[in-house]
Amino acid sequence: MSESPFSRFWNMVKPPSEGPRPAVSIEALALRRRQRRLVMITLGALAMVAAGYGVFEYIDSAPQRADKEFDEGMKLMHPGKYPDAVLRFTRVLNISNQRSDAYLERGNAHRSLGESDAALADFQAAADLNPALAAAHNGIAVIYIERHDTRHALEELDKSIAIQPTIEAYYQRGEILESQGEHQKAIDNYDQAIALARDAPEVYLARATAKANLGDEEGAHADRMLARQLQR
Repeated sequence: MSESPFSRFWNMVKPPSEGPRPAVSIEALALRRRQRRLVMITLGALAMVAAGYGVFEYIDSAPQRADKEFDEGMKLMHPGKYPDAVLRFTRVLNISNQRSDAYLERGNAHRSLGESDAALADFQAAADLNPALAAAHNGIAVIYIERHDTRHALEELDKSIAIQPTIEAYYQRGEILESQGEHQKAIDNYDQAIALARDAPEVYLARATAKANLGDEEGAHADRMLARQLQR
């Protein structure tokens, strides 16, 4: 009966057995040693290739894993789930610390939790990674507004509007200018906000206040009426 391939392989690599050993020539022993060495080198190489492939697969899947964690984080962006959202976005950044969107959304979650220092750090990181991310500058501005640092808030709102004009940025800039007595500049910003979205009653009410402070009672009354119609 012929010896199986497995038996031949085992005979090459198995350790010496106890007890009497059959006489084997020096040439045969040398051949076995070379065979064992070749087998061990081959097995070691295969193990290294397998490990390398596993690492490659893990690295190659990083973008997909980061996207999945980000999507899960976005699903948690509502009251009661913000701490879980922070954890998800942190996982994204552990996979790739170049994700400005993850810094931005983690900043939004931190801000919703009242953690302004952490929020500001995340918004700034997002802006540093992607200076063209208008929402990051707007997020920084909101933190500065909450801290009554109007100078820095205006600087960030200017950057945000230069990148991507939004009703929120114009409205916030108008509010700051109105608080500084710059009524006409405030109205100009409210006009820009209304041009982007004509169904925001709070902007009409803010413009009504600015117009009233300039003595334009008729214009202020008209804005209040528009706001009431929208609120209905």
